[in-house]
Amino acid sequence: MTQLSVVVPSYRRSDELDRCLEDLAAQVDPPSLEIVVVLQAFPAGAADSLRERFGHRLTLKIAEFAEGLGTGGARNRGLRMSNGEIVAFLDDDVRLPVGWSRALVACYDDPAIGGAGGFADHPGHYGPLRNTAYRILGITSNRYKIDWGGFNVGPAFNPPGVHKAEWLGGGNMSFRRPVIMGVNGFDEALGAFWHEDADVTHRVMKSGWRVVCSDRLAVDHFPSALNRPPLRSQVLERERTRVLFVWKAIGDKSFWKVRYASRLGLHAIAMTVVGLAKRDPIIPINVIRGGWRGLRELAETRRESARRAAYAATPADMGAGS
Repeated sequence: MTQLSVVVPSYRRSDELDRCLEDLAAQVDPPSLEIVVVLQAFPAGAADSLRERFGHRLTLKIAEFAEGLGTGGARNRGLRMSNGEIVAFLDDDVRLPVGWSRALVACYDDPAIGGAGGFADHPGHYGPLRNTAYRILGITSNRYKIDWGGFNVGPAFNPPGVHKAEWLGGGNMSFRRPVIMGVNGFDEALGAFWHEDADVTHRVMKSGWRVVCSDRLAVDHFPSALNRPPLRSQVLERERTRVLFVWKAIGDKSFWKVRYASRLGLHAIAMTVVGLAKRDPIIPINVIRGGWRGLRELAETRRESARRAAYAATPADMGAGS
């Protein structure tokens, strides 16, 4: 059986995908490795081109879809196609150190660990001043944690060593195959993007497994402008989808809506500072609008989440793959 499968979804990002695959092909002393690429809205012939350029260097499986599946949907398709004992998920716009795959597999020497991931740095994007401001405003934390209001916050710097993580970033995360399959993979009811990574990690932890972040698994993230809407649109969708995740994380606690609303208010204040810096006053307004919309839609999204969880337990259409 393959030791490690790496799932890389990509939506129309051919250049970024090529660089990511080059890094995977350059891994030093890699474990038994397969790469599962989920192509979405790529031109005809893209899969054949990848096989021609990388097929002699990587064990490739490729699925093609005419339209975008959403982040969770694409990862679920890749998960079901993969064979590895460990399944990792990467964004197509990350760059990897040459020892990443070997360090990842080593994390699982501890049989209590069900998931492992690492920091995603943004070279040249966040300076010390912005990192300090984000930490003060509560946008970042000293580790990957879920706070009192159900918000998932993470570090601005690569935290040293190996430590407990309460969530992992979807662009650099992994799980034992039986563990992620046992929680039915990613919840596509969360929408096209946001919080599907924190949600699946939280469900893995609730099922009794340890999840860790290792400084040896850090990657560089170069966020592509392709497919990325303006920040004001991103925060609206992020806060709308966050509500379902918060309900899963703290919905069993007393006054969870009060806790969430209070935390959302603090987040809106923090994002007001961001809005001023970017000269866009709509950003904090959309934070509140997104949260309110998410609360109004919560009953519906909970039903959809339950329906998808039941469906995920049965065989699903995998699309065109090879």
